Amino acid sequence: MATNLSLTARVRILQCPNCKQTTNTSVQQCPYCSTPIDPGAAEAAADIMERVNQGCSDSSFLRTMVATMWGCVGLGLVPFVSLIGTLGSWILFFAVPAMAIRWWFKFGAIVANDSDFARAKRSVMLTVGIWAILPILFLVARMVR
Repeated sequence: MATNLSLTARVRILQCPNCKQTTNTSVQQCPYCSTPIDPGAAEAAADIMERVNQGCSDSSFLRTMVATMWGCVGLGLVPFVSLIGTLGSWILFFAVPAMAIRWWFKFGAIVANDSDFARAKRSVMLTVGIWAILPILFLVARMVR
């Protein structure tokens, strides 16, 4: 009788250390290259893979926040909805750097040989750069007045 039918059992994924194909932690050998997989090492690799995936997801969310912030800035220029746009841009103006700092503390020290994660790190830095344009424009606008 099957003993692993628990509703709380969680199948986790990892990359095979030999062929780099994705497999799950419940296997004892890679189904693609037949390399033996140590259960302890598999759990550790699955932990790293989960953190890398979460870091990529959070980086994408941060990009969306910056795009929304700039959309709110534009909305702030439209009559009748300018209050909503201005409020949204101010909230996001403070939320974006807070989220970027959180991202670096949570995921910045991860060492992973994953091209998506490297792209996520660059994306966070670019996002902060795009965010930083807003206060510069604000200061320039104040100086011109």
